[in-house]
Amino acid sequence: MVSTNVVFSGRRLRVEVRRYEHDGESFVREIVRFGQAVAALPILGNKVLLIKQFRPAVGGWILEIPAGKVEEGEDIYEATRRELVEEIGYEPAKLEHVVSIYPTPGYSDEVIHILFAEDLRYVGPRRERGELIEVFEVDANDLPKIVEQKLVDGKTLIAILLYLAKRVWRTL
Repeated sequence: MVSTNVVFSGRRLRVEVRRYEHDGESFVREIVRFGQAVAALPILGNKVLLIKQFRPAVGGWILEIPAGKVEEGEDIYEATRRELVEEIGYEPAKLEHVVSIYPTPGYSDEVIHILFAEDLRYVGPRRERGELIEVFEVDANDLPKIVEQKLVDGKTLIAILLYLAKRVWRTL
């Protein structure tokens, strides 16, 4: 990297224009600096909790798992607990880190840490202003059908497919 110019800095992200040189060639890339996020699949026995959330960036409602940005000073477990309480009103006693992914490495540094949340205790939601969310309980046996028909969110697909794989591996 030869140079970086910040062209936008907001509450959740920053956009940089970076100039690189490689083998005598110069090129420019726009980079979205977002940092770390968490997403959790809340598990209640043989059921999971999903949310239907309005996402202005895609212009509509999508089915997904609770997720959010890791705030300064938080680790991924603290952030996951906070997001679960905010969005669905459940506090987890057990969190299992499953995988960390780069959802859009072509232009963003965002890392999403996906966790399974179990032993949930209802404490009531504490949503942020402007969060439009509906919570759904889904029988785990219905998840393959939901994956095929209704899911467009990458983090949610990954979390559910890993959860289904884990259930199959336990039976082997």
